Formats: sequence, structure tokens, C-alpha cells
Amino acid sequence: MKTIAGRLISAIHRKIYQRMQAKLKAYDIDAGQFFFLRYLLQHQGIAQEEVAHNLRLDKATVSKGIKRLELLGYIRKEVNPADKRENHLFPTQKAILKRKEMDEIYMEINRFLFHDISKDEIKILEDILNKILYKFD
Repeated sequence: MKTIAGRLISAIHRKIYQRMQAKLKAYDIDAGQFFFLRYLLQHQGIAQEEVAHNLRLDKATVSKGIKRLELLGYIRKEVNPADKRENHLFPTQKAILKRKEMDEIYMEINRFLFHDISKDEIKILEDILNKILYKFD
């Protein structure tokens, strides 16, 4: 069976990132870091390893993104006193003050992606994509 679904998913991913890059220039972050930051704004104090697990990314990718956000002053790390190998991540005041702008960028992208797709179609798409993703577990 020949299918182009994988290529379509990949192309959509690239297009989303390209659109986001244009919107994120003022923040000096890329789309990947944007998603880390939004996640950390919603899950303050989460362990870095949990971020990797929950976002289904490898530890090196998360570490690199977190390091960049830390250098830019968007997040801070706190070492877990019970386990010095574990870092907990917190958004800084700089990130908290930009949360509304970040949420608007996210919503704008979603409105663009799904403006002519019904809620039922979105649900079907999500179900199919989850079914494919969970085959990797």
C-alpha cells in the first residue's frame, strides 16, 4: 500500500514552523522553544525529564531548548534538593508577562489551521494521529 500521509504530515509540520518563525522573531526564540515555553507556563515547576516524556521528545532536544530559554531569561532552573540530578523548571517574570502574547500566537496559528474544518473532523484527525503515534510505544 502506497501512501503520502507521512509526507503530508511532514510538510504541514514545516509550514507551521515557518509561519511561527515569522511571528516569533521579536522574542528571539524558535517554534520548538515556543512550545517548551508555553508548556512550562502551564506546568510550572515540572521536572525537565517529565517535559521530555510528556512532549514525546528526546532529552537532548529538551535540554537544548531549555538552555536557550534560560539564556534568554524566559525560564529558570531549580535543583531538586532531594535529587541533585533533577532540575525543576519555572517561567521567569519575563515569560509570565509575555504569556498573553504567546497564547495569542498559538490561537492565531490554530485558527488558521482549523478555520474551515469542523469539530467532528478535528476529532477524527486527532484520533487517527493518536492511533498512529501510540504504535511507537
